[in-house]
Amino acid sequence: MLKTRVITATVAGLVVLAVLVIGNPTAWRALVWLATVAGVVEFTTMHRAKWFGPLTLYGVLLVSLIEWFPRFFYQPAVLFLVVAVVIAVPVFSLNRVHVQSMAVHTFGALYIAVGGYSLSELRAMPVGWFWLWLLLIAVWMTDTAAYFVGRFVKGPKLLPEISPKKTISGSVGGIFGGAIGAVIFGAIAYPTYALWIYALLGAVISVFGQFGDLIESAYKRAANVKDSGKLLPGHGGMLDRIDSLLFASPFAFWIIVHGVHGWFH
Repeated sequence: MLKTRVITATVAGLVVLAVLVIGNPTAWRALVWLATVAGVVEFTTMHRAKWFGPLTLYGVLLVSLIEWFPRFFYQPAVLFLVVAVVIAVPVFSLNRVHVQSMAVHTFGALYIAVGGYSLSELRAMPVGWFWLWLLLIAVWMTDTAAYFVGRFVKGPKLLPEISPKKTISGSVGGIFGGAIGAVIFGAIAYPTYALWIYALLGAVISVFGQFGDLIESAYKRAANVKDSGKLLPGHGGMLDRIDSLLFASPFAFWIIVHGVHGWFH
């Protein structure tokens, strides 16, 4: 099992690294799109839909439109159209597809798509390579620090009903780890802003990344599955690997756009 995990992690890491270092923003957007398409397929199958069925295709369509044509969704009429589809499909399917099912699949697709869109937009920003790396490093440092601090300090559980292994000490350690990782990377790679800005951004990414992990744990428990899928041998599904990034990236993007380039000056 450990060998399989290492091989999978190495191959996946090399692919991501190659696209980040060699590729342009469009190549990164394509890689993110493939990952989020896999994620939405996993989400729909977790909720008892067929991986090739209409609900899955509907989710893939939403993800594709939002990530490749985001301005289309700036119109209120388009959002109303999505709501109209959710409430109309049960009528025209004669309740073979229930409104609860449509709502869940729409919600899941939107959650995944907005995270993917934000990951792509981070790379497309001026010095986007730096902001994207900062996000990735903050998330990775959060996971690493939370694991080691939680393992050695232990203490009360964070939310045992959702994720039995996570501790409060690990969560706090993860926040400090994310902040420290962002500060070190920022100071070395792009020493343009004050270190407290990098620390704040790293801490925010850590908090929301941990929320993303807990959210996925919650809906996996609701669906009564251990992993979101089997796409990545030894690691489970795609969503198991990118849940923190999907939830943290919209907040990181928002803070960088409005905070780093606005409030903090």
